[in-house]
Amino acid sequence: MFGSLNKTKLIKNDLKGIAKLMYQDVSVDTWDQENLTKRNLDITIESIRYIDAYTKRLSTTQMGRELLNNHFDNFVVRIGAYIGEVIKRNINQDYKMV
Repeated sequence: MFGSLNKTKLIKNDLKGIAKLMYQDVSVDTWDQENLTKRNLDITIESIRYIDAYTKRLSTTQMGRELLNNHFDNFVVRIGAYIGEVIKRNINQDYKMV
């Protein structure tokens, strides 16, 4: 019954790919379309300002609260992956995700 589980290997999450979803999978909201762009979310420390503004919008707008209620885990993973990529790119030492 569970024999197929032994054959399945866990694949490590593609955090860089998940981080890209911050600008690749954007809602139809005008603010999101104008601010959550590849140009603005360029994995720099300055780009964290857009993530900060976005998280504030998620917690203070009707649409944002509905999205959080329905997709909280997705937002946590995407935002965390993006911030992790910013840290990884901007520290001056070896970085290993555990």
